[in-house]
Amino acid sequence: MIPVSEDSRASGTPPSDPASQDQVAQLLRISAAVLVETDLDAQLRLVAEGIIGACNFRRCVISLLDRKWNVWKRAHAGLTPEDAKALEGTTPIPPEQRQRIFAEAVRVGGSYFIPHDSKLGSLLGPSGVTSKRGEGDFVDWHPDDFLFIPMYGKEGRILGTISVDDPLDGRRPTAASLRILELFAREAAFAIEQSNLLRELRRTEGYLENLISSSPDAIVTTDPEGRIVVWNEGAERILGWKSEEIVGRSVLEVYAEAKEARAIMRRVMASKEDTALRPRGQETELRAKSGEKIPVALSAAALYNSAGDFLGTAGISRDLRPWKKLEEERRRAEKAAALGEVAATLSHEINNFLEEILSAGQISLLTLEEPEIRAMYEQAGKRRELEKEVQRLTVISHEALKIASLTNRLQALALEGEYKTTEYVDDIRMMELPHGTKGTLSGKILVADDRLFIREFLRDFLVLEGFEVDVAADGAEAVEMAKARHYDLVLSDIKMPEMNGYEV
Repeated sequence: MIPVSEDSRASGTPPSDPASQDQVAQLLRISAAVLVETDLDAQLRLVAEGIIGACNFRRCVISLLDRKWNVWKRAHAGLTPEDAKALEGTTPIPPEQRQRIFAEAVRVGGSYFIPHDSKLGSLLGPSGVTSKRGEGDFVDWHPDDFLFIPMYGKEGRILGTISVDDPLDGRRPTAASLRILELFAREAAFAIEQSNLLRELRRTEGYLENLISSSPDAIVTTDPEGRIVVWNEGAERILGWKSEEIVGRSVLEVYAEAKEARAIMRRVMASKEDTALRPRGQETELRAKSGEKIPVALSAAALYNSAGDFLGTAGISRDLRPWKKLEEERRRAEKAAALGEVAATLSHEINNFLEEILSAGQISLLTLEEPEIRAMYEQAGKRRELEKEVQRLTVISHEALKIASLTNRLQALALEGEYKTTEYVDDIRMMELPHGTKGTLSGKILVADDRLFIREFLRDFLVLEGFEVDVAADGAEAVEMAKARHYDLVLSDIKMPEMNGYEV
């Protein structure tokens, strides 16, 4: 019986002695035909039909196995359409059971014969194409017996199995009777493996050709004399030369400097002994057809055959112009950011000094506006001097405010890109005391600022407005004072030693 699993069941009987030479000759002719044929399905059919034509069997099934022992292709000969349909409809033998087929206990020559009534035969089951002849037509071969002839590749891996069925003489196989069939299985496996390799090579060559052709990078190979052999579309796009213009010319022509080209070649040749010397992403310059020097990142290697003979070089060059442009833009952006940071820092520091000046001026103005001070100037006959002093302090305050307006604008532009008059930091808004409330307000206020004149100005200004005011010279002091006494409001600077305004 021929199983329809991904394995093979078959039986073989010895060919008649006089016909042995004819069988060998016929099988060798088929082997030659298999080598010439390029289609795998056609190759398998040739093998199956050759076995039926040359050996002692009426039916043959060939199953090719992958590395996980699953059938990936099958062919047959000698089966009726009904038999073929039945074969395709059976459940495949599981991979773990298939591996048990190749046990030494059931080995006959180089094949494996499994009687249907054995323990392993019962595991394989009755699935398959069963002979329509009765048991009386067989001598010692039961219609449900199994025979597997492995097809070995050159590495010793089982590529598939050949199963033959319905022996003409009805006898079990012997090592002698299977010798020619096993020889043919070996030759067929070799032919199929060679054809598979050729197909894979063609597929790989096509893949590599597409890869080289479609690569955005320049891919260039040379022969042992340094003449260009491969010049892909990426090289055409980057350097301007068409393949027909440059192939056959020296690769030195596409380097901006011949001296550097020779230095790179020395590294490439030396990398056979020390791979660390091989250029990998080395920045250099190539010369375009227009004469423009093109910066590229070059990776190159020497090519050798299996005998160690030098075949030439291969290089991949990536156009660095887009990266150079991005790098320049990044440098400009970093420079602008650095300038902005410097501008913001300077503006902040200038504002600190201006606040000191304004605070000192405001304290002086508030002092001069006190009735006792004005009366003292009046009694001394220095009213005009008082007015001039107030005028000078007012001018100083106004000019300082103008400078502060400019530095605030510069700081806002440097940090945010636009000038906002009502926002300070993180959406914190300015607050103004309403007009016309002098002397009508009350409450306890803590002023925290590390600058003396600002603390004093805020204290004096708020006291005149009717508030009770305490001052702290840094954030830590402000927290300790707030723990010791209740305040209705805390006015805190942001940048202070010990603890900043946010922490306060």
